[in-house]
Formats: sequence, C-alpha cells, structure tokens
Amino acid sequence: MNLISMKQGISSLLSGSVWQLILLSLVILLSMPLAQAQQVPASVYSRYITLTTAFAKMSAQDDKQKKAKAESNKILTDDITEFYQQQQDHSVERQLLASNLHLQVLLNKEGYTESYQVVSRLLNLPLELEQQLTFQQLAAQLAASANKTPDTNKKSWALVTQHLNAWFKLVDKLDDKQRQTYKITLDQQASNAALLAQAYYLQDKLTAALAPSKRAYKLAPKKESYLQLLLALLQRLEHRKQLNKHLQIAVVDFPESKDYWERLAYSYLSLEQNKAALSTLAITRNQGLLTAQGYRVLASLYLQQQQPRLAADVYIEGADKKLLLRDLAYFKGLSNAWLMARERSKALDVLAQAERAGIKLAKHDQQQAQLLYLEARWAESESAYIALLDRVVENKDQKTLLKTDKWRFLLAVSQIEQGKKSQAKANLLLLQTKQYQGYRKGWLAQL
Repeated sequence: MNLISMKQGISSLLSGSVWQLILLSLVILLSMPLAQAQQVPASVYSRYITLTTAFAKMSAQDDKQKKAKAESNKILTDDITEFYQQQQDHSVERQLLASNLHLQVLLNKEGYTESYQVVSRLLNLPLELEQQLTFQQLAAQLAASANKTPDTNKKSWALVTQHLNAWFKLVDKLDDKQRQTYKITLDQQASNAALLAQAYYLQDKLTAALAPSKRAYKLAPKKESYLQLLLALLQRLEHRKQLNKHLQIAVVDFPESKDYWERLAYSYLSLEQNKAALSTLAITRNQGLLTAQGYRVLASLYLQQQQPRLAADVYIEGADKKLLLRDLAYFKGLSNAWLMARERSKALDVLAQAERAGIKLAKHDQQQAQLLYLEARWAESESAYIALLDRVVENKDQKTLLKTDKWRFLLAVSQIEQGKKSQAKANLLLLQTKQYQGYRKGWLAQL
C-alpha cells in the first residue's frame, strides 16, 4: 500500500462514524432540557419552547418553501442567536437550554467551527458527569468535522486528542454499572478510540496513536476500518512482527480482500521468510486475488526457489489475464525462466515474440544466436552469427577479439554442419587469438 496516499485514506476512514456520533450526542443533548425545565424561569422556558417549535417547522421545509420564506427564516435564526446570547450571564441550566437550541441551528447549516465554540464554552461550566461526557465527546467530533484547510487541520486534530483524552479519563474511572447508567457502550468506546488514534496519526504522532488504535480494534475486531488503521500504524512504525501477526488474522476475518493476502506475503518477505511469502502468494493466486505486482513477485520467488517452470506458468497466466504487460520485464523474466528450465526452444520462442513486439532484451542477439546453435538449427545459427559479426566495431583489445573469435568459430561450425566447408575454412583462417587459433588446427585438419 502506498504510504503517501495512506494518510489521505485514513483521514476519511472514520468520517461516517464521526457524523453518526455527532447525531447521537445531539440526541442526548436534546433530551437534557426536559429535565432542566423546572430549574429556569417559566418565561425563559416558554420562549425556548416557542423558538424550538418554530425551528422544527423551519427544518421541515422543502427547498422551495425555504426560498419563499428566506426572510422570515433569517429572523427566526437571529432570534435564536439573540436568545442564546441573552442567557450567557445566567445560570448553568439557562445556558445549557439556550446552547441546545443554538447548536441545532449551527449544525443544521454545518457550522462545525461555531458549534465547537459553543460546546467549548459549555465545558468551562460546572457540569454534571453525564454532561461532561456528552460535551467532551461532542467537542472532539465537532473539531474533527471542522477541518477545512491545511492551516487549521493540525490545530483541529490537536483539539480532538485533547477532548477525547479527557473523555477516556472520565470513562476509565467508571465501573461497568456506571457505564451502563451513562449508556457508554463498547461500540462508542471503540469509535472514540479509533477517532483518537486517527487524530494522533494525522499529526504524525504515530507512537501515541498505537495504543488507542489497538483499543479500538480489540473492542470491535470485526470492524474493518479499525483494522486498517492499526495496520497502517504498524506499517509506518515498522513493527514488522506485530504487522505480520495482525495480517494473519486479517486474511481469516476478511478472506476475500486481495490487499491483506498480498500484504501478508510482503510482510513475510520483510521478515526474510521467503517460503512463507511464496506459499501465501500461491494461495492468493489460487483464489483469483493476485494483482500484477503479486504475479511479478511470485514468479521471482519461484525462480529463487529453483522452480522455473512454475515461474514461467505465472508469467504466462499474468499476461493472459491482462495483468502483466508484455513488456521488457515480462520477456526478460519469461525467457530466463525457460532458460533455467533448459527449455531452449521455448526461450527462443519468447525472444522471437519480443522481437516481433519491437522489444530488444540486453544481449538479445547473442542469446538468440547461442540458443539456435545449441538447438542445432544450423542455418538460423549461421545467419545470427553473421549478423553479430557485421555489427562489430573494429577494436584490437583482447576482450573484443575473444568475443568476435568465439562468434566466428561458432559460425564456422554452423557452416560445417551444413556442408559449407569452403566458407567455414575461410572463417577459421580469420581467427586472431591464440585460444581459437588452437581450435582452428583441429578443425582444418578434419576439413
């Protein structure tokens, strides 16, 4: 998985969960004023009910009605804002009441930054435990949703970690009965732990992100987004053994994901367990989940394990499935596999395919000439060595002379095998190095 794009993926990984939690927190918040009705003046509560009823009707309007009643709607929202401001110097109960309505207006128009400011102000009040839990969670969710620009991004995520750490500090002090009383569910804890890990991750505080990420996954192991976050962290932190352990679990829990199978194979490679990597990629191939990169790595591993025929099968299957391009790397790998398997005729076919595709492998012509010679295809071998010699640049260094003498000698042998004795003799007489001149004497004597 590309590590640069991974960060962008993580930022949206839990966005749906965040929005669900905002709605949940708002539902809890909406129920609070009913219990506080007796603690505020009747006139204030009556005003609150009037504005709430009017706002509910406004929220039910369709787009056409909202356009027609834009002016009266603005007057209503301005009245709600004024009501909120009027209650700021009064009791906690009156502030909570007004804040509840004001938050509905702000969230209705996705004003997350302004909503966060309202909740942040509430957290400075002497709140009951249930209210602290609700507002710490809501503040974190609003801060996460308020990320709009790179400039505010890091600061917003720092606020998320601040509020969620405060929330977990409160939750961790509660016993099971209290958590039940305050409706603190396992799913809620897992979601908040994942959001906390995400917040640390997006600040590049990877070590700090690890503990809440593990907590989220432990609480909800079947939630794939939590697993993905944990795997991303373990990979970034290069905790190879832990990554391998969790990938082994991932392929069992999510067997149809090609990502986990291949990542498990690459994890084995990072631990220098090549045979395990090969087995894992082979299983992935049998399941039809292997990617182009997987085909290349599997073929390479088969070659390392001295199983060239299997490597060749993998190359051919990958190309047939349109996953591997028939490019230079493909023809080089496939020809090497057939050469290692001593399938010279098949290697020659691959070289011919490459040539027809306009692709030249390194030392293509030399390899092709040698294979034709070894396959006793004398006429083709003769033509190949003549072509090689025609392209030789005049050079008197010993290395070049040895190379050209080798080609000329093999050309002469190819001609002898075809009964072209005079042409062969002429080529033998052109040999220049002592090594090949020594060979010449024996062959000339036979001619």
